[in-house]
Amino acid sequence: MTPLSHETTGDSGGVRLYEFRVDATSPRPSQDVLERALFSITGVTVISVSIRSEDDTIVVKTLWTAERLERIFHGVISSLGYIVADDAPVESRFLIEGMPCLNRALRVESHLKSLRGVEKAAVNFATMTATVVHNPKGVTATDLMNEIGRMGYSATLQGSTGCAIRPPTGTVGCIGRKLVVSGMSCASCAAQIGSQVRRLDGVKDCVVNFSTGICLVTLDCEDALQRVEEAITSMGYTVSVSPPRNPTGAVFLNETKAALERTREIEEQKRRFLGAAVLATPLALLMLLMATTNVFDDSRTMIFFDFVQMGLSTPIVFYYGSVFFIHAWRGLRHGMLTMDTLVAIGAGCSYLYSLGAFIVMVVAKYQIATYFDAAGMLLAFMLLGRFLEARARRSTSDALINLMNLVPPVSIVVTAQGDITMPSSLLEKGMRVRVLAGDRFPVDGIVVEGMSDVDEQMVTGEAITKAVKVDSAVIGGTTNITAMLVVEATKIGEETMLSQILRLVQEAQNTKPEIQRIADQIAAYFVPFVVIFSVGVFFTWLFLGAFDMYPPEWRGQNETILMFAFDFFISSVVAACPCALGLATPTAIMVGTGVGAKNGILVKSGKSLEVVRQSRCIVFDKTGTITFGKLEVVFKKCWGDNVEEVMKVVGFVELLSNHPVAKAVANGILLASPESTYDVVFSKVKGGLGTEAVVRCRSQNNELKVHVGNLAMMREGNIHVPPEIEQAVRQQNNMGRTTVVGAVNGVARLLVALADEPKEEAAGVVRFLHRQGFRVLMVTGDNEGVAARVASAVGIQHENLHAEALPTTKASIVRQLQSEGDCVIFVGDGINDSPALAQADVGIALGAGTQIAIEAADAVLISNSLVDILNLRALSIATVKRVYGNFFWAFGYNLCILPLASGMFYPVIHFKLPPILAAAAMVFSSISVLLSSLSIRWFAPYEARMNTALPPKW
Repeated sequence: MTPLSHETTGDSGGVRLYEFRVDATSPRPSQDVLERALFSITGVTVISVSIRSEDDTIVVKTLWTAERLERIFHGVISSLGYIVADDAPVESRFLIEGMPCLNRALRVESHLKSLRGVEKAAVNFATMTATVVHNPKGVTATDLMNEIGRMGYSATLQGSTGCAIRPPTGTVGCIGRKLVVSGMSCASCAAQIGSQVRRLDGVKDCVVNFSTGICLVTLDCEDALQRVEEAITSMGYTVSVSPPRNPTGAVFLNETKAALERTREIEEQKRRFLGAAVLATPLALLMLLMATTNVFDDSRTMIFFDFVQMGLSTPIVFYYGSVFFIHAWRGLRHGMLTMDTLVAIGAGCSYLYSLGAFIVMVVAKYQIATYFDAAGMLLAFMLLGRFLEARARRSTSDALINLMNLVPPVSIVVTAQGDITMPSSLLEKGMRVRVLAGDRFPVDGIVVEGMSDVDEQMVTGEAITKAVKVDSAVIGGTTNITAMLVVEATKIGEETMLSQILRLVQEAQNTKPEIQRIADQIAAYFVPFVVIFSVGVFFTWLFLGAFDMYPPEWRGQNETILMFAFDFFISSVVAACPCALGLATPTAIMVGTGVGAKNGILVKSGKSLEVVRQSRCIVFDKTGTITFGKLEVVFKKCWGDNVEEVMKVVGFVELLSNHPVAKAVANGILLASPESTYDVVFSKVKGGLGTEAVVRCRSQNNELKVHVGNLAMMREGNIHVPPEIEQAVRQQNNMGRTTVVGAVNGVARLLVALADEPKEEAAGVVRFLHRQGFRVLMVTGDNEGVAARVASAVGIQHENLHAEALPTTKASIVRQLQSEGDCVIFVGDGINDSPALAQADVGIALGAGTQIAIEAADAVLISNSLVDILNLRALSIATVKRVYGNFFWAFGYNLCILPLASGMFYPVIHFKLPPILAAAAMVFSSISVLLSSLSIRWFAPYEARMNTALPPKW
């Protein structure tokens, strides 16, 4: 076990800190127990033991620097019954660059799963990401990056959950530093730097990432850093020391954003395509000239123009299109056939055949047709396809990129010396930030100065601005509209809502629905099938021609039997498109989850989208879900004279209480006139009854005896309650409302009724779900009367109401519905809803709910509006329909193009698909699937079409 982090304190003469994070499943660590155990270790000088409360990390300070402390501390802590996080699985997320097609992604996934210590692995080709669950003792995140690197791809660690990112084994007491290296031209440069640096004295480990230009080194001491810088500089590269990663996670956001934007990939694909296009254009003109004139009948002219074609196609094959051959060779080394294999076979065979034919023509003066134009143009088309595909894949991440752009790069920090401007990446908890009108909030925080309106639409999807004042919470990335505010940072980095949204969306995009797993299995065998099929096509046509089994006029002038068969072979190889199968699901899921995030709907997995579409049964919690979750005054009436005085006296008595009912009463009756002209000189709370108090009126200098509570309180205090007040109390109680009676000087004068009212949209949502054929139920822990009133108000039938339900009862109700064959959606917001949320086929948590409920749910509605349940279902229908549409197109294309390209229909239609058109068709197939998925971006939420889609009373 290795400490999760460590540092050397500069002025303590070798003092070391060792940190051990306790897993969430473990008991909370006890300071006294740990001190007694660790201070008693024989032969080890422990200076102090502390517990970092925010993440349950045990920090041990000692004078020793020895690797055996690892085993000693770990053994002692484990013997106390605590589970150190390194003993639990870790989920690491990587960005992988360089995977050209789905088959490569599947190969990487298969290889990662085969590693010792890896429990689960999923690689998403569309997002270029990998999620791996592994045991750090068996394989670390660095080991996984190295394994991916050995396969020829570049991997960047996005983050790890379950335990902190820790240094490589054997780095106890060492120092970690990050360097930025410029001037690397390829992955081999990074490998050479890593190899040279690891040989230096004082260097424990070195990992160089070519794609990001980041070099991570683990050193024995600070002196070794200078030797590392000198070594890298001597190799011809530029190096600078990067400051330690800040706690806000802004660097992580920038790296993720850069990867999603695919700027480097797109620019490289564009450069290669444009270079190939310049050379392929004259090739196309020469091909057109050969097909329409007889200028090439002369053998010398033919040789000359073949030489020109060879000169034009050679740079395309060996430079601009070399990536296909390189990737194909890497795949073959790992026993893998990919889309690059098909392109390399098609273009390579065309070029080599043409080169041999050209040599024969020059030596034997024998006229033979060549395919230099086909090889060059085929690669040009494929490079165009890769460029357009990279652009389109970048567009599928637009929603995430736009969210990342919400955080302002700089902030105005309020200090004792005045305002200073600093990068938002350096903000820490407790700092106060001045946000001007029109600017965005850089962090989640609390308003400490000012009043304004805030636009939260980009984060929550809510179009209406929200008024904020002192003590109001604000969300990082939202916009301050009307006036200047000062905000104190309460959440930074991965704690902020924006970071949590990004994490949930990326996790959803990395999940694979069942239909995608089937497609992956098909795609894994598709390329080998195409290679075998194409070879079979070649030999079949060669056999038919050799035995004159088709009319000679089917072949063109000067076209040999070999050339005739070769055309069908090349077309079959390049026309097949496994990439369309691989892109069908992930691109649609990417766009769908991104659109959901933009509209305040967070879906944690692609599977949830499938289930929401299928479900016809939905169960609502009541409090905080169908209702607002707080008591409000819905009725108040005062009998007799001096109405305003009575209401003020009762209101100020209730204002002193911490009881939720008393607070609601005070807020409801003091709202119009909160100025105090009374002093409460005596107050006594009677449990279950109410409050008895004595109030002095300042203006009249007299005292009033006040009783506030229920009817039982009035009876106990011998208070006279007029019959009309008793009748009003019974009426309000029959409506399921909570009643409070106020009495002054022995006579009841005031009645206040409170209720947790249904949300404005609740009845409309239930009505709409009924029209869609849903069975709608409500469960609550409240009594039957209150529950029945709310159910009736929103349109839920009494037989579908379950009152006085415990948390376990709610989960049992969901299980019962599932046993009846229903696919159940549960909507809740509280801790008591978490068992039912976890039990349901899809659990939906409201964003204003508890963190436990949100973690247990499969989807989160940030705006807290029930309308988003309809939006979630509409989005799931649109996304899943697009997935199936993509598969229909991908399978249909391959089923039609392969028979056409192989010549199965040639005896009937006498049409031979040229290799160039076959390549163009393959490109069109992939691009069409991507454009189909991008159409989800035009999804319109119900708020935008409320008048036509929802009941008119909304």
